[in-house]
Amino acid sequence: MCGGPGMDLKVASTIGFERRHQPLLAITDADAFVHETTSKLGPQPPNFRHIVALNRGPLQPESVEPRPLAPRQVVQHQREGAMIVDVRTDQQFDEAHVPGAVCITALRAGFGSRLAWLADPERPIVLIGRDDEDARRAVALAAAVGITNVAGFLAGGMTSWREEQRPVERIRRWTIDDLHEHWQRDGLQVLDVREDAEWAAGHLPGAVHTPYHDLHGVPDGLDPERSVAVVCASGQRAAVAASLLQRHGVREVRHVTGGGVGTWQRRGWPVET
Repeated sequence: MCGGPGMDLKVASTIGFERRHQPLLAITDADAFVHETTSKLGPQPPNFRHIVALNRGPLQPESVEPRPLAPRQVVQHQREGAMIVDVRTDQQFDEAHVPGAVCITALRAGFGSRLAWLADPERPIVLIGRDDEDARRAVALAAAVGITNVAGFLAGGMTSWREEQRPVERIRRWTIDDLHEHWQRDGLQVLDVREDAEWAAGHLPGAVHTPYHDLHGVPDGLDPERSVAVVCASGQRAAVAASLLQRHGVREVRHVTGGGVGTWQRRGWPVET
């Protein structure tokens, strides 16, 4: 997890420029500096201290060598408690995925931190990509955040699963306009999966709030027998949360993509703070 207060969009700088223009480097009191640099950081994944310990410890030269798995072996690992992580794009996941899988795309930034929030170090994971190269890349990204309990990956990606005509699940995708239409007409259930500070700054009236990484079941206030639309700021965290809700037994999940609460606010639609 990188970034934080004072992070700039430019990709290169000089020590002299930063000394002249970086406000944090103008702070001379150590306690004030620590407060300013840590008070606005987001929540840390549960394995964050483990990552720090690995970085402070001896070099770990060995790499994780994932094992290719046939579809029947993936099913067996899932029955034994492994978490199935689909690392394709959220669109590919929504169109068809292995029942019970969690959507965490490795093709966008944030894969490692999202996986670190959801993966149990004591519980193996099985990765599913578009192909073997996709899955192997995800294994390396997982290892970078200390997740090395990888049982293997689905050999041949989802193609091999579909070739055996095994069952798949789907998630319906909605735009912000779709959400607004149904929210007005149907009194739809909405789950906002952003962080606490984002929620406090503005959210849809009547929405339920649980950050995506805290979805250990169906949140209080949601009826799993009714449709639930999942929203965040852009659709990326909503993709993860939608897969988790489906995994926890919500009958009809709607993944709001291509925008989020900020888009809703810019359209002039009602929000609460």
